[in-house]
Amino acid sequence: MLSRWVSQFLVVLSLYSLLAFGVSIEDYETASKSSLMWGPYRSNLYIGMRPRIPDSLMTGLFWYNLDNFDSIIKAKHMCDQNDDFKKFGWTKFDPRYGGIEEIKDNENHIDLTFEFVKSYNLKNELDQSWGLRVKGVPQKGHEAVKTSMVLYAGLEILNPVTGEKLTLANAKTPKGFEHDEIVVLEGISKDFAKFKLEINDGPDTNRHVTVDQSFVPGENYDPKYTKHIGLNVPEHNIWRAKQVFVSMIQESLQTLNKQYTAGELDVDLEKTPAVVGLTLPDLHAYDGNMHFIQKNFEGAFEFDIVFNTQNTEKPIARAAGYDEVTFENLGEKIDITVSKFNDKFHKIFKFNSPFNLQKYKAFGEDFISNLIGGVGYFFGDHLVDRTTEIDEEGDDEQGKFKQLDGKPEGPFELFTSVPSRPFFPRGFYWDEGFHLIPILEYDFDLALEILKSWFDLIDDDGWIAREQILGEEARSKVPEEFQVQNPNIANPPTLMLVFLNVIKKANEQKKVYEQKINLGDINAPQDVLEFGAMGDDSDISIDGISDFHLNHPELLLDYAKNIYPKLQKHYEWFRRTQKGELEEFEREAFSMEEAYRWIGRTEKLCLPSGLDDYPRAEVPDIGELHVDLISWIGSFTSSMKQLAELLGYEEDVERYGNIETAIIKNIDDLHWSEDDKAYCDVTLDYSDEDVFVCHKGYISLFPFLLKLIPRDSSHLIDVLNLIADPEELFSTYGIRSLSKQDPFFRQGEDYWRGKVWVNINYLILDSLIYYSTEQEDSVLMDQETQEVARKLYKELRSNLVNNVFKQFKETGYGWENYDESNGNPTGVRHFLGWTSLVVMIMKMPETI
Repeated sequence: MLSRWVSQFLVVLSLYSLLAFGVSIEDYETASKSSLMWGPYRSNLYIGMRPRIPDSLMTGLFWYNLDNFDSIIKAKHMCDQNDDFKKFGWTKFDPRYGGIEEIKDNENHIDLTFEFVKSYNLKNELDQSWGLRVKGVPQKGHEAVKTSMVLYAGLEILNPVTGEKLTLANAKTPKGFEHDEIVVLEGISKDFAKFKLEINDGPDTNRHVTVDQSFVPGENYDPKYTKHIGLNVPEHNIWRAKQVFVSMIQESLQTLNKQYTAGELDVDLEKTPAVVGLTLPDLHAYDGNMHFIQKNFEGAFEFDIVFNTQNTEKPIARAAGYDEVTFENLGEKIDITVSKFNDKFHKIFKFNSPFNLQKYKAFGEDFISNLIGGVGYFFGDHLVDRTTEIDEEGDDEQGKFKQLDGKPEGPFELFTSVPSRPFFPRGFYWDEGFHLIPILEYDFDLALEILKSWFDLIDDDGWIAREQILGEEARSKVPEEFQVQNPNIANPPTLMLVFLNVIKKANEQKKVYEQKINLGDINAPQDVLEFGAMGDDSDISIDGISDFHLNHPELLLDYAKNIYPKLQKHYEWFRRTQKGELEEFEREAFSMEEAYRWIGRTEKLCLPSGLDDYPRAEVPDIGELHVDLISWIGSFTSSMKQLAELLGYEEDVERYGNIETAIIKNIDDLHWSEDDKAYCDVTLDYSDEDVFVCHKGYISLFPFLLKLIPRDSSHLIDVLNLIADPEELFSTYGIRSLSKQDPFFRQGEDYWRGKVWVNINYLILDSLIYYSTEQEDSVLMDQETQEVARKLYKELRSNLVNNVFKQFKETGYGWENYDESNGNPTGVRHFLGWTSLVVMIMKMPETI
């Protein structure tokens, strides 16, 4: 078999590569870990840096206006979609270099820019360096606006045994620091030894807030100086930085008020400007695991923050291209970062007509930057209820979930992108597969790293929680009733869509290699040499590491081998826990094994499916079957089959192939309604006889979306006609989630009941390409079906992109979904998870 040949070939190549080029798996892992060690991985903050290390150094910034006392309560720290921002987000971002984030803060009348760069040693992850340039420009009409910028840094845990500490290196003074002084924090961490964090005061053009000294109750309250405050906070509480700072401001104001009331102050406190009270004095001269540095500016400002490890105890090999970020070279590194992103983006995302214009390129840059710039690192325990039975017949009669009793499990760590930094700043299982499709395109190895992080969460039974709420910081953004997870609840396995793309790209790369070698003799040393030489040679470069697995198939093979057993366990968990009943209700189908239902749905919601309020059977029943779920498991099976082929596991290939065939046939046998000309859910009537539950919309399309309808099926034209019918699903802004003819259309919560969602529209377009493209050993669609597909494809691609672009230009944001009647944005704003798939759609061909 070809699969066995490929596997044998890669093994030979792997052995040769390690010997000939000196690039081992360990070398790659060190380089990869180093290149992705630091980043803005605190996705829920407007700006916050941390390493991918638990219980380590965390940094962040927040800001507020100094003109009135109320502004401190509204200090901008955690992303909030209710903040009055005209726009916020990354406009350029590369995970290996850095990027630029812009915030237009209408509430505080200031436009902020954060320019982040990083440098690192690919040969040793202990060598780490990054810099952040902070710029503020007043909005028109507010040129003298007063802004307080507060940087904080904290070590989650100070362990005296390991010598961890974080201290101010400067000599303390009551007033703070002069304009030309650099504030230096020095620390020791168990993870990266010694380090230094430095904050300068920016150019001479900066103006610090000054007030009449007669209103200042002491030099430690004088706002023109940079202030420093250190203190100890409990473990795992650095994330409460804003809350801690506000509490200290309140304490300071109370102290002033007591002194004023007692007649101990020489100033009239009632006439003292707010800026004095909003400047934090160092009342106690503490040190500790958390430090604040406050700078008060009037008008425009700029300053820099630089972090560097200081591993001087032993010599460390330095990779080419690594040098520390300094105040002197930060500007140059920012320019390089922007240039690297621009070159790479325009090389990868070549948009096709009519989206090959400059305005769409800038639009695409924004969306891909916000997707990748939203990647975060999360660590902590989560709450799991492993005892409550959630799917007993007769449960949830009021359409509500049982109250779960969660017990902490973990801690766990997760490296993931997020659906929305303001509203959903955590990992969501079914969202992540869609997120990784464009990430895989931009940075192949980053996508693999995120996939591995997710699959490392698979427990002994094969379960992954559908929502990753790790630690107190993550839980603070989730209503209590949704914090507890249950190990019987599934979610669409979209991560396997990414694996299909990984395998597709690997096969495309293999074809390139095949043109370079003699396939007749895989043991010929020269042939293997030429094959291996297609990738980088003896060194790993920063520019080459993002697609290193793709250019070094031996590493991809090793990756697949390591992850395969976990995927098998996860696959079997799906088939076991979500199994539907066939024999009990005497149903007839090609296979008596392949039928599925979402466990844990209620009368009103089916959260496990991801399409929460999409109408299902009126009353939940253990006898119902869900067409979307059998389709997802069919797609999962196809992925496992192709992965087994890549690894040369012939028995597994045969097994998965048989299951895939059974699922494809059962989809028709169990879920096709000839009367409705649609795929439908199935439930039982009062006589325990099967009845179709047909709510035409996204659910009806899943066999098509996941490419499980045979190309020669007579049902294919019916599905396309449903999608293309303006009285059913087609709108001038995209495909509706529910038919206009359905009685539940735009009713109730109206979440998945008519609105246009980019992720499903992407799958529709991708499937139209698939069914219109000639494949080996398969027939093309007939002429009539092809014509419907071509017309539908061109109109849908144009309509969808044009509307998302229009709303972005008008509002400054990508949105969760869009109104099918007028295209207006709805749901969560700054939703740049799967809405970023629009970048992939612009890359699709203009016609098929």
